[in-house]
Amino acid sequence: MNGIEKIKKIMAEEKLNAKQFSDRVGISQSTLSNIFKGRNEVSLGVMQRILNAFRTISSDWLILDSGPMYRPKGSEAVQDTLFDIRPVEPDTPPVANLPQSDNQQNIGGQLPIPVAVTTNAKSKKNTADLGKTERRVDKIIIYYTDGTFEER
Repeated sequence: MNGIEKIKKIMAEEKLNAKQFSDRVGISQSTLSNIFKGRNEVSLGVMQRILNAFRTISSDWLILDSGPMYRPKGSEAVQDTLFDIRPVEPDTPPVANLPQSDNQQNIGGQLPIPVAVTTNAKSKKNTADLGKTERRVDKIIIYYTDGTFEER
């Protein structure tokens, strides 16, 4: 079953017309129309929005074309997933709901900023020597949400 057929099946099962479906999912009617006419493929972004809007739809069914359309009863997604899309306040960049690792900084509620730290070659000995070697920061790379980066 292709993406168009899956969207039509969801609309039929949920008893929604094209306007109601596009409003609920958060896509424009023209995007949905272009999908139905075959001009656009169903993108991963549209699939993410569908999964966020219809929490009982199985991601395996929608994305991988395996298993039943709906999750088993009582297994609706209750925890945020990678595909969740959160509403944002105006003039506020979206904040990804990602786990923050040790090499990330979260500054002022913005996206976690991955920070790559490299050290000089002298300190790259084996781990047994770490306590014996003085380590110092050689370079820091800051990646911004707009796709740019800065080296320090």
